[in-house]
Amino acid sequence: MYAPPGPALPGARRRRGGTALPKQPERSLASALPGALSITALCTALAEPAWLRVHGGTCPRQELGVADVLGYIDEQLIKDYCINSQTILLLRVIAAFCFLGILCSLTAFLLDVFGPKHPALKITRRYAFAHILTVLQCATVIGFCYWASELILSLQQQHKKYHGSLIYVTFAISFYLVAGAGGASILATAASLLRHYPTEEEEQALELLSEMEESSETFPADYDIANQFQPPPAYTP
Repeated sequence: MYAPPGPALPGARRRRGGTALPKQPERSLASALPGALSITALCTALAEPAWLRVHGGTCPRQELGVADVLGYIDEQLIKDYCINSQTILLLRVIAAFCFLGILCSLTAFLLDVFGPKHPALKITRRYAFAHILTVLQCATVIGFCYWASELILSLQQQHKKYHGSLIYVTFAISFYLVAGAGGASILATAASLLRHYPTEEEEQALELLSEMEESSETFPADYDIANQFQPPPAYTP
């Protein structure tokens, strides 16, 4: 005995669309947070004038940094043998790599926050290319800082304030901020690389299921139930 088609049962539509497909968001808070710390540290390092501390030479300045060579250069620094042409060039290179590090880290942060689905951007985010570039930029800055410190130390040893003065050059806060930015980028890289992502076949299956779910929603709510209880055609001998 077949029941005639009638109105849809309450909640039938809800049962049909209630099983939501598992989404695979490309956003990653675990790698975005260290990326934000890296951006903050690099920006603070550029704004902070203390990169190198000088003691024992004729230079009256105790702290030197990239701010001394960006734009106008005080000629008194050259006359007092604080810096020379090589040191100026190195500090400007350090500033350039800091700007590149900020750009790379900002790109990585935006990819982690918004999680674009474009294939090229998705691969860039999943394999943490921007974070890795930030680490390389920070490592380059640290290397150039060491080189600049050696040049300044050699310059101060040639122009001692007193005979037998103890001369040394140490790193200041900006140097450690850059090192911290590199460490934060390493954490962001690890968070991106260690995260589990669906394979290409799984992504295609999820997209197909999503399309089927969207297409099924175009039918009326009582379409399936009405057709399910339709009686068979009348028997004819």
